[in-house]
Amino acid sequence: MGTLMPVEFKTIVLPTRPQPDTLVAIFILKTYGIEKFHGIDKAVVAIWQEMPSGGTEEELEKKGVLLLDFGSGKLDHHNKEPKTTASNLVVELLGLQNEASLAKLLEYAKRDDFYGKGTMSADPIDRALGLSGLIASLNKCMPSNPEQIPDYIIPLLWAHHQEELRRTEEMPREFETAIKSGKAEVFNVKQRDKNLRVVIISSDNASLAGFLRSQIGGRHDVVAQQLSSGHTNILTRPTKHVDLRSLIAIIRLTELGMAERDSQTMYNFSKTGKMEEVQEWYYDPATNSLLNGGLNPKETLATKIPLTHFRKTLEDGLSEKLWNPIRHY
Repeated sequence: MGTLMPVEFKTIVLPTRPQPDTLVAIFILKTYGIEKFHGIDKAVVAIWQEMPSGGTEEELEKKGVLLLDFGSGKLDHHNKEPKTTASNLVVELLGLQNEASLAKLLEYAKRDDFYGKGTMSADPIDRALGLSGLIASLNKCMPSNPEQIPDYIIPLLWAHHQEELRRTEEMPREFETAIKSGKAEVFNVKQRDKNLRVVIISSDNASLAGFLRSQIGGRHDVVAQQLSSGHTNILTRPTKHVDLRSLIAIIRLTELGMAERDSQTMYNFSKTGKMEEVQEWYYDPATNSLLNGGLNPKETLATKIPLTHFRKTLEDGLSEKLWNPIRHY
């Protein structure tokens, strides 16, 4: 006797035009639900006003039709207690309650569905161009083709989810590996009344510095990231208001091979922007960062300061023990 072929799911049925909650649910189904619902990743969306006569959820599933937020079935949040969302029901069905990369999507769906606050801002531009506003605009522009709306929105949810995977899985793993292999080190520096948590790391990952400054990434106050090209950028956590003037002065003087560390020389080399004498470094006051070409250095020369010397450079500059810009004035 031959092996029974799994049901091929070809249709996801909604009761009305797609909403943020059902769009998030569709994305999760198409991304994680293939094993349970074979073919769901290629399934099209249909809008039904009512259940077919005599049809049941089980019978429809045997025909490759999955009901979402419809028909009082397992994925219909309207008849559930306590109050929930369709996307949360999908997560529970697929056993994804602990999937950190979905947390923001689920919270967004809940906030939009429960409170109508998919976009919290009261600013009219934020509301119009926020995801919930764009979904509402698509529904108004495509009243006869609401089933096509997921084609526009799912790629945006995919892009967000990819970044969340990097943030919650890939980057924590990369950082842990870098620490173990000696490609990263973490230490503390005191700047006046502030205790600064500093990290030095070698990586070409464009998202890593932001991750390391985030709460999930350890809330590092200063991140010095060296690219494989040798370019090294130093970024800070905005809320800590790190003073970089002493550090940039030391870096510029070290770059030039100058031993002078007197107050006036340090002051002259602590200015924001780029100095003609030291083209390698740009002190960006807008982001409070020291950029050796940024993530796309182009013609900017890599620093000549080896990464092995950066810990002492950072400690001397951030602690302001060689020159305190506050006392200079």
